[in-house]
This record gives sequence, structure tokens and C-alpha cells, in this order.
Amino acid sequence: MLQKRINLLLLVLFAVVSCKQVTPRRPVSHTGKINMNESIQFNKNLLNFENEQFKQLMEVDSLQTYHQSNLGFWYAYLDQNEVDTYTPKTGDDVKLTYEVLSIEGDLIYSKEEIGVLDYLVDQQELIQGLQEGIKLMKKNEKVLFLLPSQKAYAFHGDEKKIGPNTPLIIKMELLSIKNH
Repeated sequence: MLQKRINLLLLVLFAVVSCKQVTPRRPVSHTGKINMNESIQFNKNLLNFENEQFKQLMEVDSLQTYHQSNLGFWYAYLDQNEVDTYTPKTGDDVKLTYEVLSIEGDLIYSKEEIGVLDYLVDQQELIQGLQEGIKLMKKNEKVLFLLPSQKAYAFHGDEKKIGPNTPLIIKMELLSIKNH
């Protein structure tokens, strides 16, 4: 009998506790709002800083003639094809190799690590600076690209060897073009 009363009391207690109104949690408020103007200014300052680094690098490298693209990066021909005139267009199938260096000239990814890349122009993923740079090249050309971080891996990095906001030097060779 005592056991029945204890069980009944526990059952009533459980029912009372479980019927209690649940108070919803308040959303966590963030006080660190991103100010759009601050973000824009940060990106402008970063780009100016990276361009100054590139200008210093170009002054030291007097063997190359650098060109500033209207797309926001610098490039120099290491081997230029004076005969052919065709440059890749959207949908063309190209084969290329490239290596990635830091702005200090340290090798990050060798062309052996990357291998020969088959790339459908503008239809496959590739960092923005290379997507745009390929369209300046002709078959059998080697080009040195100086890419600000915004044209490389931007604020995210590649989650392996390239950190956020890292400008890059890329040496690329265009091996072949199949136009469609």
C-alpha cells in the first residue's frame, strides 16, 4: 500500500513538472555588427598594400616587362607566342600547368603537385585571377601572374597552405587549346 502511494505521488509529481510551461530562449544578440563602410575601407587598404608589394617586386625584377590588366592583376610573359593569335574563349578546353608562390617567392604548390589541368574555360572552378588570366594567353605561352588576394583565395584561403588575404604569384603555361 505504501508502495502504491509513493508511485501515485511520483506520477502526480511527474505530471505537474512535465506540464510546466517551457520558456523560450531568447536569441543571442551580437553587438559586433559589420559596418559596410569599414569593410569597404579594409578591402581598399588591403588592395593598396598588396599593389605596393607588387610594385616593389616589379622594380626588383627588371628582367620582365609587367602589364597591368584592367581586371585587377599584373602579368608578365616568360615565353611569348608571337605566331598564334587565338586566345581561349568560354567553353574552350585547355590544358595547362601552373605553380603557386608566395609574394616572397617561396614555392607553395609545385606544378608537379598540381599536375596537368584540363579546364573548360569559365565552366569549371578555378580561382578568379587564373580564369581571367587564361583568356590573355596563347598556346605554348608561359605567363607570370601577380594576383592580389581578392583575385586568388580572398578572405578564406584554400584551407591548406594558403592563408586568408594572401596575394600570390602564379607561373602558368598554356599547353593546348581546343576551341568549340
